Parts: sequence; structure tokens; C-alpha cells
Amino acid sequence: GGVFAWGDCGWVSWWRGGGDCAVGAGSGGGVGGYSRPMLLSLNIRSIRELVSPKRGRAKVALTDAPRYTREELGLHGLTLTTDVLKGATRDVLTGIRDSGDKSGCAVLALTEVEAQKFGDPSEAKGDAAVQRTLRVVEAASLLGCNSCGVSVIAKDTEEGFELAVERLRRVVERAESLEINLLLAPHDGLTAEPERLTELIKKVGGFRIGTLPDFEAAAGQGDPTTYLKRLTPYASVVNASTLGFTEAEPEPESGGADGKAKGEEPAEEEDDDRPLTPEDLAAMLMDGDFEDLPDVPAPVHVGYELEPLVEAVTAVGYDGTLSIEYRGEGDGTLGAMQSREALEAAIEAIAERK
Repeated sequence: GGVFAWGDCGWVSWWRGGGDCAVGAGSGGGVGGYSRPMLLSLNIRSIRELVSPKRGRAKVALTDAPRYTREELGLHGLTLTTDVLKGATRDVLTGIRDSGDKSGCAVLALTEVEAQKFGDPSEAKGDAAVQRTLRVVEAASLLGCNSCGVSVIAKDTEEGFELAVERLRRVVERAESLEINLLLAPHDGLTAEPERLTELIKKVGGFRIGTLPDFEAAAGQGDPTTYLKRLTPYASVVNASTLGFTEAEPEPESGGADGKAKGEEPAEEEDDDRPLTPEDLAAMLMDGDFEDLPDVPAPVHVGYELEPLVEAVTAVGYDGTLSIEYRGEGDGTLGAMQSREALEAAIEAIAERK
């Protein structure tokens, strides 16, 4: 039987280890004061059907998930969620960690998927939330993680606030001893508004507590960019959640409807104008003829625009990790790949404007 019993949600931080400075990757910061360019990583929930399907056998073993993330998606970081670790033993957790180290895709974060009742008036329920989160912190340490995440259930009252503070301090004390960052994800009630969430973090205190912003949650706010700007300075990871994609519309050519200047006779179609076949593309790659490769536009995200959200986090100096969590229908691997393309295009477009 497993040592741990789990739940579900997530993100990943690029950093392992850290120093004695507050959580937050903005303004050249980062855990331990170590900064690097903003990087993309994977949330395991994007490919959950491969590693922990509702029916049938897993196509990718948990211990192989880091290699799959690195080789199939080209990402160097992975976050795990407690639901996929249900029943996992200590040996399994350390096996995942070792696999990540060998494949160059370390498991750097673990998120509890079930919100915990830190602000409940019941002492028993509050203590259960503490004990549960302590187990997540311990598991994160075994996995070699830098961070773990949790959502707080508490009413937005003075009593709920004080109870959450006292109980979270017990978790942070242990997290600090293990050099694990405890990140709080927004939740209905006490932590629904950025101001209250950051007030809670400041009152708990310590160097190992921060926020876990999420793109989809931000998009549901009246002012998504302001929402992210208020939470991101306390974050060491931002959850870049995506919902689905469509193909980008091709850019119209200059001139008339047929792409020709007015009065210009259309030239006879040449063989070189035919669509490129997979064989053509392969041959061009083999010859190193990259300049003639077609410029394929990035897929377009549906539901909300990604670029303004990426720009909001960069505007406050964030240079940490954007953790890809594809939440849409269909193939999770394809969704994660499209997410990566769209996010990279957004980052590049923002950089070009600076």
C-alpha cells in the first residue's frame, strides 16, 4: 500500500533549492535571488490521461513522465499533482525524482488539488488541513521539489483570517526547514481578492510563502492584467492555463484579391509554387535550407488572449516559470505543444516591442 493518499491541480517552478529570501521571481529576483529568463514548463495535468487515465492502463509510467516531457515536448521542468500520486510509496517518489534528474527534466513542484479548510472554526477540520498539507510538503521534499501549492478554504471574516494565519504558520515552519516554498492559489472566500491574499501572506510571514497565480482565474476577473500584476510579485511560478486552440488566419498578401498589384498579369504557376510536402520539408532540413521554410503562425488560443496575460506578468519584472496546464478537450500532448507555441510567440512579440 502507498504511504501517501492524494487529491489534484498544479504548476511547476524552474528552480530547485533556493535561498533565504522571500518567494517571488520579479525584478530579477527568484528563489534565492537567482534570476534567469522566463521559462516554460509542464503541469502533469496536461497529460493526465497518459499517466493516470480514468480507465485502462497508463501509457506513460509516472517514473517516465520527466523523460516524456523533455523528449516529446522539449520542456525542462515538470510539476506533479497529488491526484496522480495516489498510493505512491516513498520509493516511487524518489524514483520519479531520480528519473527527472537523469532526463534533464526535474520534478520541481507538487500541488495539492483539494482546497484545505485552514479557516474552519472546527479545530479538528483545521488540524486535518495542517496535517494534510504537511504531508504534501514532505512528499515535495522527497520528489526534490522547490515548491508546493495549496488553496485555502476560509470565510472572509476576522475569525477566518486569524485561524488561517495560525494554521498556515505551522506548515510554513516545516516548509522552511525543508527549503520548500508554500504557494497559495486563489480560492473563493478569504483569498478570492488579491489584496486579501497578499495580506494573508504578509501576516503569516517567513521567507517561504507566496502566491500561485493562474491565467484562467485571472481571465475571469473584471481586470485580468491588474489582477496578475498584484499577485505575481509574490509568485515563483505562474500557471499558464489554456483551454483550446484554432489555426491562425493566414495574413493577406498585398495588392489585389489574388495578391497581385492592380494591372499586373498573373504569372503562370510554376512547379516551385506548389505546397510543400513532408518530403520537401525533410529535404530542406537535411540540407540546412532553413530560410525557405514556411513561416507558420502560432495557434490562436480560444477563450481569452494569452499575450496580455503574459505581458502583465512581465510588466512587474517576473522572470520565473510559466507552467503550461492544458485544460481543453482532445490530445493533451498536442494541447501542451500548441500552448508552448502560443506562449513562445507571445513572449517574442512582447520582447520585440521593448
